[in-house]
Amino acid sequence: MSTPIRSSGRRRLQPSSRAGNPIRRAPNSGASASSISSNDSEHFLPMSNIMNNNSSNVQVSPERSRHHLARNLLAIACLWPLLFLIIPPPTADPAHMAILSAGINSSSKSFTNKFQSIKKRAHDKIDNIRAVASRRVNLAAKTQFLREEMSTLLRRKDIVGYGPDRPRVAVVVVVPQPSNGNNVGRRAKGGGEGDEESRILKGALDAVQSVFLTTDRNRIFIVTVVMDGRGKVGTFEAKLDDIDAGRTMHRHGGEVHTHDHHHGQLEGEQKEGEGHYHSEKIHTLYNHEGMGVSASRKEAVHFINVLSRKHEQAGIKSPEEDLILLFLSVDSRLKEFDDDNRTWLDDVTDALILSPSIEQNQDISNKFPSVAKKDSKVDTKPTKDGTMQPSNAVSFAVDTSSSDTEGNVEIHSSHVGVTLSFDQKLRPRPSSATGQQLALSNGESYPTPLTQSATALRLRTYNAFPASDEALTSHYSADLELSFNLWMCADGIDVIASSYARVVVDPVILSSSEKDISGPLAARIVSAWMSGHGDDVYADKILRAVAERSAQDSIIGMTKDHSMSDRKLLVDKIKVLNDMLVRISSEAKHSSSFPTGLGQKCRPFSWYAQNVHPQNDFHEEEDVNDAKKKAWMNGPTTKEEGSATDENNLPSKPLNEDNMAIISKTSPVNIKYVDASGGHAEHPHKGATDENGKFGYVHDETFLIKNPPTFEIKDEKDRGVLCKKGDPNYQMLTKKVFVDLPNHEAAEKRAEHGLAKKGRAKIFCLVYTIEKNHHTIPAIKETWGKKCDGFMVASTKTDRELGTVNIPHEGPEEYNNIWQKVRSMWSYVYDNYYEKYDWFHIGGDDLYLIVENLRLYLESEEIQLASNGGQYLPNGSEETQTPLFLGRRFAEGGNMDRIFISGGSGYTMNKATLKTLVVDGLPKCRPHFHTFSEDVMVANCLRQRNILPYDTKDEAGGERYMPF
Repeated sequence: MSTPIRSSGRRRLQPSSRAGNPIRRAPNSGASASSISSNDSEHFLPMSNIMNNNSSNVQVSPERSRHHLARNLLAIACLWPLLFLIIPPPTADPAHMAILSAGINSSSKSFTNKFQSIKKRAHDKIDNIRAVASRRVNLAAKTQFLREEMSTLLRRKDIVGYGPDRPRVAVVVVVPQPSNGNNVGRRAKGGGEGDEESRILKGALDAVQSVFLTTDRNRIFIVTVVMDGRGKVGTFEAKLDDIDAGRTMHRHGGEVHTHDHHHGQLEGEQKEGEGHYHSEKIHTLYNHEGMGVSASRKEAVHFINVLSRKHEQAGIKSPEEDLILLFLSVDSRLKEFDDDNRTWLDDVTDALILSPSIEQNQDISNKFPSVAKKDSKVDTKPTKDGTMQPSNAVSFAVDTSSSDTEGNVEIHSSHVGVTLSFDQKLRPRPSSATGQQLALSNGESYPTPLTQSATALRLRTYNAFPASDEALTSHYSADLELSFNLWMCADGIDVIASSYARVVVDPVILSSSEKDISGPLAARIVSAWMSGHGDDVYADKILRAVAERSAQDSIIGMTKDHSMSDRKLLVDKIKVLNDMLVRISSEAKHSSSFPTGLGQKCRPFSWYAQNVHPQNDFHEEEDVNDAKKKAWMNGPTTKEEGSATDENNLPSKPLNEDNMAIISKTSPVNIKYVDASGGHAEHPHKGATDENGKFGYVHDETFLIKNPPTFEIKDEKDRGVLCKKGDPNYQMLTKKVFVDLPNHEAAEKRAEHGLAKKGRAKIFCLVYTIEKNHHTIPAIKETWGKKCDGFMVASTKTDRELGTVNIPHEGPEEYNNIWQKVRSMWSYVYDNYYEKYDWFHIGGDDLYLIVENLRLYLESEEIQLASNGGQYLPNGSEETQTPLFLGRRFAEGGNMDRIFISGGSGYTMNKATLKTLVVDGLPKCRPHFHTFSEDVMVANCLRQRNILPYDTKDEAGGERYMPF
């Protein structure tokens, strides 16, 4: 595989750059000296400790050594005759020994005692001389040993890495407190509050494990895990130890392996003496008092900086090695790829560190559009040596995971061009790169307004940031500040869609409070980044929007009739909250960690709003929507429908709480068509066959509108059969429901004369049957089928006159395989009719659909509001849509967490839902399963993508879809 260039052509942040001087910490601030030095000295510099300890035990002064030697030689010279008498020669005979013994025994006792004392001292001196000689030999041997060990140490890549061209990564994982801080450390016991804590801790372990599984261990400098608001958690620490010791799967060089639990050896062959020792790579910091994400990250980076200096002082890190810093969220894990030679870190290094030659500049511009399109203040010219400076940060592309009740996990890949931005209330929202940005790089990379779940940047870049507000406690608020630092004080953020820099996010791990921003935190962000340079207009606008959001959340859900008193209560509440946020914004400037002087160090927010985030046009919103919101608060107007000032208006009343909660779980979908057919080579996209069995047949779905059949009752006998007394279908149509012809005809006239805001909703109707039931189709065609804008009958035989189409599918044609039939039907509809219609309805051949009522319901303010996210009515120019899945809801097996829509009365989907089902769902959701319960299967597939059945009951609680 060819290696694409990953450098973005952006300049480094130096202490003298726009970002200001690096942040300096006070000597006593941050992590304690003991917590850092213990890990430093005991784990990361083991050989230097050995050297220091040994030298302190064996080193002897040369002068003192000579003094001891002279004294010992003098003692030997004086006492050697006694030694000769005491130690007999080997040839001494018994007579001589007897004379010697007699001579000694005739001496006095005093002489004997002195003799024994001299003898003992002589032996002690000899032992001391031997010990000194031995210690000198040992010192020489140990010195040689330590030299060899240090040489080996400097050759070990897990200690020193690969040098400045392939720098190591320092990873920061902050483990936040649960939304209820009392849950910290509690284990889940059959559900309850402890579940969130368990999910967070498991997510943190998965995140750390993914680092070692996808990153060459030799290029991991340190993984710093910050336990915010926690002490030690035994099982969690034990599992971290297993990861650190290599007892779990990890990457070493180009090999992925694990080690024996007890002996630390590789699984498989491991020869003695080869050596596969792992230096410690994980360090845990404990914030017993919760500090929040921003402060925890700052504490972790402080530790990394200290550790980096210690390594440089010990000679095991080059000062030229520019460490890469990776912020990884606990709900994210680095995605695995089957490539032994390249990892995400190689791609990120190309983007952040390596500078290709000037001859490659054109290729860089194709890969990184930010090089080709820059603000004039930013110097992007090549350097003197013909290289381009690297970019500042890489935000990883985000895939999502979901699991069913059986524990089956699916990964949903994100589309090229997906980015993250925010609305006027500073809430995160998905967005897309512009066509021009994608065209510049063929979709390989593009800028994003905000960082997402994993962000890589150079350590020196982070150290030069002028803003680091420790009061930003949630992940999203910390990421928002990080993004503003990178865009307004540096050169922005890239997503490299074609690289291995990709994460998988489990959306259930973090609470909504971690992924959103509260009013007080929004006020701090506004106060720091929107002061001066005429940015006050943005500050006022955002604070007002945040106040409105908070007021609506606290009031609208409690009101029932949305009367004038309710609206006045809302207006009063907004004013109180807005005043409070303005006060918090002002008071924040006097807090200790509040960033100051950003107006002199960084670009203004107006530059960011116009160049980085132009989709959120604050001024345009101010011109159009202020009047709309006031109109809603003052009650409905009597203006003529279709007037220009009614476009994109607020609704006359909001969605009910249940449906708002349903659509809030999903995300908007870009409704632009994406080819998912794969060349029509395999099911479910093989397509339809004509009368002769040849694939490639495309049915004319408008044939009924072009030639509508008439409905006639042959005679009174026929009428009696069709409308016999007591017939349940007749009673249903005459007593239970009615066709709303007055409103239908009025809507038709408005559309005909151009008085409506837009044309009527276009509905595609799909019926499934088999050849032996073709006799039921004429009745459908003569009654309700011809009222659909598009109509098709999926069957086992193609009959152009009847309107049936043979759509082959995997497996046999039988009742127990309807799931495969429906998979092929929806794929055929998406491939051929998706762009022509707004809504798609499916049902069996025994279905009667009141198309007039369905179209009025789909055009209603409620459904239009829900399809646009639940806040504002659409104006018709939207490129994204909130998925809606409409029908009669049932609980599978009584389980309210597994709601599905009964296929009896059919179900209706908008474009966003159909696209999600066919493009993302069908290829991965039990693609080869055979079952009759296609309605349950469709609901399961959509639920895994957070699309839940919408409650379609009317205001009186009556069902609109009736399967019985």
